[in-house]
Amino acid sequence: MFEQANAHGVCALLHSRLASADWPPSLLQSLRTNAIELAMWETRHQRVLAKTLAGLDAIGVRPVLVKGTALAYSLYADAALRTRGDTDLIIPFDAQQKVHAALLALGFERVLAVSGEFVSYQASYVQQTSDGSSHTLDLHWKINNSELLSRLFTYDELAHDAEPLPRLCAHALGASRVHALLLACMHRSTHKQNPYYVNGEAHHDANRLIWLYDIHLLAGQLNEGEWEQVVRLADDKGLRAVCLEGMQNAQARFHTKYPEAVLQGLAMHSTPEPPALYLGGGKLRQQWMDFQALGSFTRQLRFLRELVFPSAEYMRAHYAASPSTWLSWLYIRRALGGVVKRMRARTAAEPQHADR
Repeated sequence: MFEQANAHGVCALLHSRLASADWPPSLLQSLRTNAIELAMWETRHQRVLAKTLAGLDAIGVRPVLVKGTALAYSLYADAALRTRGDTDLIIPFDAQQKVHAALLALGFERVLAVSGEFVSYQASYVQQTSDGSSHTLDLHWKINNSELLSRLFTYDELAHDAEPLPRLCAHALGASRVHALLLACMHRSTHKQNPYYVNGEAHHDANRLIWLYDIHLLAGQLNEGEWEQVVRLADDKGLRAVCLEGMQNAQARFHTKYPEAVLQGLAMHSTPEPPALYLGGGKLRQQWMDFQALGSFTRQLRFLRELVFPSAEYMRAHYAASPSTWLSWLYIRRALGGVVKRMRARTAAEPQHADR
């Protein structure tokens, strides 16, 4: 049971609620040990974030925190109860270079990954502190790597309604409750196709309990005016179906209460919404919709070039164990590996007939 709770990100919550429950002692001890580890990491992570946000403020950049950390310091009685492995923050598009330089100066290292103007809209930075803990920032300049979804929320839009997070530090801003609810529902849906990782192990479940609990808590915070904004913004963004699905799944697990008018308003979508079609589709449909969303042939061509031919730095680091350092061969190897991977995925997706 501990492994399941850990995969769903709710060990700390269970420990806070059921420390004296009549459960097997070994399970209670595992929950207690995990809760202590999370509390220690949270204390260190808060210090890293406070220093980082102060450093970014000094160069004139005010990131907006989204998802886990923003919710940890706005919804949860103790931030350590909101299990997460990193902090997501979005910055202005034109601030990428100076934020990169500032993070390096603060002791972060950029995680090498495929990058380019269109192939990725985020970068990960890791800091290993002297106490042995690891702290990861997922830096976004667009809200999502999907070309179609990336246009739904801009930094300026989120920053305009952002709310202070004084429990984190004086420089911290988090997405507003309205934006946070829409983002929570959208984030949940992205994991219909994309796995999430816990201790390096991949899990496939869009209904991870900690994400649904976020939705449950957010729903309990919204006032009448904010609910009206949720419906209006979901309609503007094409996220009515996505929000309704996420909210209903939270309700099924936690008996979340919503105004009936809100549920009716979100249910009034007569034509399929592109984000819902995208998030409910398979990988091939998503890739095609993203490719179409690029618009011009020039942008599509540049995207393909970035995808097929990553930087030489990335290729040599990714294939560091390869006996050959000939760059052309590494690109060929990457292309062949992609073909094999797709063939395996296609074979796995084909119906399997049991022996009779």
